[in-house]
Amino acid sequence: MEKNMNTCLVTNQRNSSIFSRNMIAANTQLGNCTEIFELDYDKSVQVERNRLLSVIKHKKIDIVLFLNDFRFPDQTFLINETISQQVDCRLWVWDAMHDINDLKNHIYLYSKIYSFEINDILQLKKYYSIEGEYLPLFAGPEFYTSPRTSEDKQDIDIFFIGTIAGIQKRLEILEAAAKLAYEKNYKMLVLGRIWHDHHWHQRIIGKWKFKRRYPYLFKYVENKVLAPRDVIEYYKRTKINLNIHIEGHTCYNCRTFEVMANNNFLLSDRQNICDLKLEEGHHFECYANTRELVDKIQYYMNHDDERNQIANEGGQLIRTDYNLVNALKMIFS
Repeated sequence: MEKNMNTCLVTNQRNSSIFSRNMIAANTQLGNCTEIFELDYDKSVQVERNRLLSVIKHKKIDIVLFLNDFRFPDQTFLINETISQQVDCRLWVWDAMHDINDLKNHIYLYSKIYSFEINDILQLKKYYSIEGEYLPLFAGPEFYTSPRTSEDKQDIDIFFIGTIAGIQKRLEILEAAAKLAYEKNYKMLVLGRIWHDHHWHQRIIGKWKFKRRYPYLFKYVENKVLAPRDVIEYYKRTKINLNIHIEGHTCYNCRTFEVMANNNFLLSDRQNICDLKLEEGHHFECYANTRELVDKIQYYMNHDDERNQIANEGGQLIRTDYNLVNALKMIFS
């Protein structure tokens, strides 16, 4: 980096609460200042544009990084010519892009575009002649500063955390894993948004319906989410951490890198490896269906040394290459 920069990260409330601390920590390691701009969708797009312009001016921002191509309920995109004329605007897509045919000329206002989904990059090239770059959402410093050692106790056999409600693929895979856990007496834990519980009757009815539909999984679920620092500890306590991507995503998600970063073993559904140096059976393990999932859980539950060797190799790769510091260095260079 030639000089320290004043950067502004435009994000939404959900992503800000999950990722902001790690984004700031990684950017600080690069010597950059970070201003987090959290969008307020209750305000009009023009009010938010003016607020962003004020931040750009008063904080002397060099680069604004949009962490998604944000648009408002009226379908107006946040970025406009006024903003792009004031500052260098760059885009990092953290969710798959909106329907590519739905994009407007605003997409040309970004000087650089990155996406965690290779299909976005291919479509930008095909339909807009824009040369984007594939860039996954790698692990932040919080996730790789305390690598697991042989001294760390592992009291959970199988663990998954994430949104589950209404995501059929995740439910089917987790039910298969839970059936195995029940039959083999493995200790399994699943945390996340599983059924609505805003009111007492939603808690009761949601729980009852879930138990009827997923009798094995019900034995291992807890309807709660954790703060990132707590998630890190659960990853370390677990022998086999599961990853299950949602439909529509073809590349590896942020959980892939976050689980592996501290020498934790990852068993993920198989995705497009793109140009990543991740190797199955060397850095992590993969499955294509529930049969392969069940076979690999049993195999790695019986082969501790091999499991730990893979976990250590994966952690080393993440800490060396696939981390948020390197990603931001690339974006802000």
